[in-house]
Amino acid sequence: MFAVLACATVLAASCGGPYTPKKVNLASDKLTVADRFFEKGSYGRAALEYKDFLATFAGDERSDYAQFRLAESYRLDKEYTLAEVEYRILMNDYRYSDYIDDAFFLEGLCAFEEAPRAERDQTKSYEALDRLNRFVQMFPSSSRIAEARAVIHDVHMRLGEKDFLGAKLYFSKKEYDASLIYLNKIIALDSETVWAARSLYYRGRIEEARMDGAAAADDYRKAVSAKSGFSEKKDAERRMRLIPAGAGGAPKSDGS
Repeated sequence: MFAVLACATVLAASCGGPYTPKKVNLASDKLTVADRFFEKGSYGRAALEYKDFLATFAGDERSDYAQFRLAESYRLDKEYTLAEVEYRILMNDYRYSDYIDDAFFLEGLCAFEEAPRAERDQTKSYEALDRLNRFVQMFPSSSRIAEARAVIHDVHMRLGEKDFLGAKLYFSKKEYDASLIYLNKIIALDSETVWAARSLYYRGRIEEARMDGAAAADDYRKAVSAKSGFSEKKDAERRMRLIPAGAGGAPKSDGS
């Protein structure tokens, strides 16, 4: 029985017990320990080691590196709120750092990672968009610019989907003024999203209903020329063909 309990104790200590940062005398050795955990994907332990480095070796010239790696450990461990805090500390306390542009970008990325699906409140998506746009303006030559623009497009997709749900609801109720508020917002935000293409189609439908054939034809044409495929695309093409060139009134009817 004693042997069994001893084995269980050792197993618990090695697998499930709380981790305590290692005591080392040299800053470089401490970073080596932290980096080893980081490279192995043991981000929780890496974070504890980087935090201990910053507390034990405050003022070391590699503190900005440790601060950045601490934030990265939280981000890669999907602790996005904690990561945001640590990136912000880097931005405020280590403005000289080579990691400053990374911190600005990754803080915005973390905010977007926290955003829920489109049906829910998108405050975090707007927060992410603000931070990412700030990054693009502040660091136009950063190596992360292309990555940031890709994330911004993803944010636009999420926000476009959110607003499209509202636009479609009002359209189905024939509350066209309310629907147009959402549709125009989506189109203005990012014309390259599938939600902008679909919004052009539904705006065209509203313009048809309001006897503005020229405007409807123009929106259908833009929707059809969009790179994105979407369920209403064929109908947009069909409706566009039914509207005479230069028409200002209602399109010709094909019985549907």
